[in-house]
Amino acid sequence: MEKDLSAENSRSEERAPVDFQVDCIHEGDYVLSFSKNISLGGMFLCTPNPPEPGSKVKLIFPVGEYYHTEVMTVVVWINRSLNVGDIGMGVQFLTPLSSHLKENIMKQVKRIEILKEFEGFA
Repeated sequence: MEKDLSAENSRSEERAPVDFQVDCIHEGDYVLSFSKNISLGGMFLCTPNPPEPGSKVKLIFPVGEYYHTEVMTVVVWINRSLNVGDIGMGVQFLTPLSSHLKENIMKQVKRIEILKEFEGFA
């Protein structure tokens, strides 16, 4: 099994579930992927053939209707088995996120925190 649970469990930031297409460029090739969750430090991307841990990957993803951003990342861990969750890769951001992107991520994270609190009262 290639999934490194210690890397996944060592997250220090809350992740928000997201679902949008992300263009990944690895060694000049495009890798189709879809986001699963995101935080200020990284994200999980569902993709059928994730690059090996340590690989550098450029992500291009939508932030608004007409705005896209590019972020350099490194693959921290991968999962190629459906037996342990979604097939894909966990990546860590290597370049600072734009303030616009950070704002959108924090809105998602805060929305999830509010939903969790609300569910706690149910």
